[in-house]
Amino acid sequence: MENEQEFNVWEWMSSFTLEGLSEPTVNYAGASPKRNAVVEETFEMALGVMVFSERLVKINTVFADQILRSGTAVGSHTREAQNAESAADFLHKMKIDFKELEETEYRLALGHRKPHYPHDDELLTKVRKLFPLFKSIILSTRLRVNAQRKK
Repeated sequence: MENEQEFNVWEWMSSFTLEGLSEPTVNYAGASPKRNAVVEETFEMALGVMVFSERLVKINTVFADQILRSGTAVGSHTREAQNAESAADFLHKMKIDFKELEETEYRLALGHRKPHYPHDDELLTKVRKLFPLFKSIILSTRLRVNAQRKK
């Protein structure tokens, strides 16, 4: 077919609108347009865990990797939860997040019992201070989800 116009994929893709899609709520390179305490605190905690794991890897690579994975998962799951599809989805993601937080605290506390492991009391305190925040978020979301189910 000689008269058929060549298909331009870029023109076709640009015809789609981005309505309904949102930009990330946190700009880690600079100031966030809207402050989100739990996202900011878990991001800072993850940075601390990374530094701690870099020191610990010289002593125990497996343990350092486990702390690194759980400690950074807290921040990534928190950020993921910000784009949940529903309150129930948000609650589920935050519960998983809370488990990662518990695992991180457990491993840090366990490592503090070993005298030859690096100790970071500030990091351990930072992790433990997140528990009330997470419990509050989970409880309030659970109440909201239950109220929605009763309607």
